[in-house]
Amino acid sequence: MEKRIIVTGSQTSAIKAMRLLEKEGISSKTVRAPKSPTKGCRFGVEVSFYHLARATSLLDRARINYSDIVS
Repeated sequence: MEKRIIVTGSQTSAIKAMRLLEKEGISSKTVRAPKSPTKGCRFGVEVSFYHLARATSLLDRARINYSDIVS
Protein backbone atom coordinates (compact mmCIF):
# COMPACT_ATOMS: atom_id res chain seq x y z
CA MET A 1 0.00 0.00 0.00
CA GLU A 2 1.39 3.37 -1.02
CA LYS A 3 1.71 6.01 1.69
CA ARG A 4 1.82 9.80 1.63
CA ILE A 5 2.87 12.28 4.31
CA ILE A 6 0.74 15.34 4.91
CA VAL A 7 3.27 17.85 6.25
CA THR A 8 2.01 20.02 9.12
CA GLY A 9 3.52 23.07 10.76
CA SER A 10 4.53 21.36 14.00
CA GLN A 11 4.54 18.13 15.93
CA THR A 12 1.51 19.34 17.89
CA SER A 13 -0.45 19.91 14.66
CA ALA A 14 0.57 16.46 13.43
CA ILE A 15 -0.78 14.87 16.61
CA LYS A 16 -4.05 16.81 16.33
CA ALA A 17 -4.37 15.72 12.69
CA MET A 18 -3.68 12.09 13.57
CA ARG A 19 -6.31 12.10 16.32
CA LEU A 20 -8.90 13.64 13.99
CA LEU A 21 -8.20 11.17 11.21
CA GLU A 22 -8.27 8.18 13.56
CA LYS A 23 -11.61 9.39 14.95
CA GLU A 24 -12.95 9.51 11.38
CA GLY A 25 -11.75 5.97 10.64
CA ILE A 26 -8.60 6.79 8.66
CA SER A 27 -5.53 4.91 9.85
CA SER A 28 -2.63 7.32 10.33
CA LYS A 29 0.53 7.92 12.31
CA THR A 30 2.71 10.91 13.09
CA VAL A 31 6.09 10.88 11.40
CA ARG A 32 9.04 13.10 10.80
CA ALA A 33 8.75 14.38 7.24
CA PRO A 34 11.80 14.51 4.97
CA LYS A 35 13.98 17.56 5.58
CA SER A 36 13.72 20.47 3.23
CA PRO A 37 16.76 22.65 2.51
CA THR A 38 14.79 25.78 3.36
CA LYS A 39 12.52 24.49 6.13
CA GLY A 40 14.65 22.07 8.17
CA CYS A 41 12.90 19.54 10.43
CA ARG A 42 9.23 18.93 9.69
CA PHE A 43 6.49 16.69 11.05
CA GLY A 44 3.46 15.21 9.42
CA VAL A 45 0.82 12.52 9.31
CA GLU A 46 1.27 9.42 7.19
CA VAL A 47 -1.86 8.07 5.48
CA SER A 48 -2.50 5.66 2.64
CA PHE A 49 -2.77 7.17 -0.83
CA TYR A 50 -6.29 5.75 -1.02
CA HIS A 51 -7.44 7.99 1.90
CA LEU A 52 -5.45 11.10 0.96
CA ALA A 53 -8.29 13.16 -0.56
CA ARG A 54 -10.64 12.50 2.35
CA ALA A 55 -7.89 13.16 4.90
CA THR A 56 -6.99 16.56 3.42
CA SER A 57 -10.68 17.47 3.23
CA LEU A 58 -11.13 16.64 6.93
CA LEU A 59 -8.03 18.65 7.87
CA ASP A 60 -9.31 21.63 5.86
CA ARG A 61 -12.69 21.50 7.59
CA ALA A 62 -11.03 21.27 11.01
CA ARG A 63 -8.69 24.15 10.07
CA ILE A 64 -5.57 22.11 10.70
CA ASN A 65 -2.95 23.67 8.44
CA TYR A 66 -0.65 21.60 6.27
CA SER A 67 1.97 22.86 3.88
CA ASP A 68 2.84 19.97 1.60
CA ILE A 69 2.15 16.36 0.66
CA VAL A 70 5.17 14.13 0.08
CA SER A 71 5.69 10.46 -0.68
